[in-house]
Amino acid sequence: MSKQFEGQNIIEGYHIEVEQVLSNVKYNMYQFQNVHPYDIKCPVCLNVYLDPISCDSCMNHFCKECYQQKQSTKCPLCSHQCETRKAFPLLRQLLSQLKIRCHHFDQGKASIMNIGCQVIVDYDAYDKHVKQCDYSEEVCGLVDGKLQCNVIKFKKDIQNHRTYECNYRQCECCHCHQFFSSFKLQMHELKCEEALTRCPKCHTQIKIKDQSSHLLICDQNIEKCIYCSGEYAWHQLLIHQNECPQREVCCVGCSQKFTLSVYYIHQTNCPKFPQICPSCNQKVTREQFENHNFKDCLIYIKSQHDQEIQNLIQKHKQLEIELGKKDTIIKFSNRFKDPDIFLNLDKTNALVKQTANKKKDRFVLFNNPISEQRKQWKFKCSQVKSSWYAVGITELSTLHSQKKYQDIGHGSYLVSSNGTMYNNHKDDQNSKESDFRINTNDIIIIIVDLEADLLILYNTTQNLSLEIEAAFEGKDFYGCACLRTAGDEIQIIQ
Repeated sequence: MSKQFEGQNIIEGYHIEVEQVLSNVKYNMYQFQNVHPYDIKCPVCLNVYLDPISCDSCMNHFCKECYQQKQSTKCPLCSHQCETRKAFPLLRQLLSQLKIRCHHFDQGKASIMNIGCQVIVDYDAYDKHVKQCDYSEEVCGLVDGKLQCNVIKFKKDIQNHRTYECNYRQCECCHCHQFFSSFKLQMHELKCEEALTRCPKCHTQIKIKDQSSHLLICDQNIEKCIYCSGEYAWHQLLIHQNECPQREVCCVGCSQKFTLSVYYIHQTNCPKFPQICPSCNQKVTREQFENHNFKDCLIYIKSQHDQEIQNLIQKHKQLEIELGKKDTIIKFSNRFKDPDIFLNLDKTNALVKQTANKKKDRFVLFNNPISEQRKQWKFKCSQVKSSWYAVGITELSTLHSQKKYQDIGHGSYLVSSNGTMYNNHKDDQNSKESDFRINTNDIIIIIVDLEADLLILYNTTQNLSLEIEAAFEGKDFYGCACLRTAGDEIQIIQ
């Protein structure tokens, strides 16, 4: 508790609110034990110096905090512009000899019960002690969501409060082992699904979450049948009620209601009860069955047969559509290729194996011949290793043909990477040079004009084009690539 003063202390024109200054002082006069401190007190706050500084003009000392509270650069004693400096060594030495009792010794009831802080420390160690003092007050501060504990305890008691007393401390549910704040835990434990309870029928100990399922199989859970009033365990009751002789059922023929025991007899004689004709599998009532003749059977069978035929026709059309879609998908063929060529899983990429040492023409053809649905595609020339890397169209016979490409009738319409054209039937376009070139990573679009008998090639990468006259009539041609050297690779991208 700070020592109280009345009025204002006026020092050379400075009006200092004494109570305001004293409210920030860390110790009072009566805390000092061994030296009477009145000769080393601050002339501003009239208390023992707290972190003293001196004025370079008048050499007077005052607390650093007293000077800073003035919010002025003038000395509070001489009123001159003040350049502050550290206190004189003699003053600091006098202060260091002071012994101070911790101000927490008079904390509320602690002073009455003489249980406050009894520590007496040196002046220089006072600040450090106060920060660590067991009797300093501290707010609990534990939170649970948006709620916070604001209980104030001594520092020595705060940990015990947080661990054992605080309503916001986290506690573990002994049933489900989840954590909740202390005040929520009691409510949770009342309805925790992992908590144990007793079956109200058989008194078996079960978990709360299993109570409903347990009652379904509990032998002591006796219920009465709603039809015959017989008593059965719950899990047997459902079976019994489905077969109970007293249960009322409605006849599917005449719609009259009978008990189950009577219904079985009634359905054997009911004229409206439906029966299945063994010939046509048609449902007819018992009274109609006698008039249901062979002619009726045939009419019904025919109608069913016609429906089945329509269903088959519809399925066939759907299958044709699906096959037509598949036919437009262009892929390389595993059957129509050189053994040294490797295809990937979806058969859109062809690569000459590295083990292929001999240089020769290695063809890889599409899975189906050219048609109206398959007359345009796109290649990516992934790797062009040789000058005789060619793309175009060819006949199946080319795979095993021994004819030279200089001769007419070799069966192909191609252009190679060095620009050489090969024409199956026109001598002026066979083994002739062109400006068309193919390099690695070039994109080649090939279009087959079946009506004009033209093979059109576009190199979109180099902006080149080439037309080769062809003769398609009466022959099946396949899109193809001719790879010659190990590492040559081509990919269908459309």
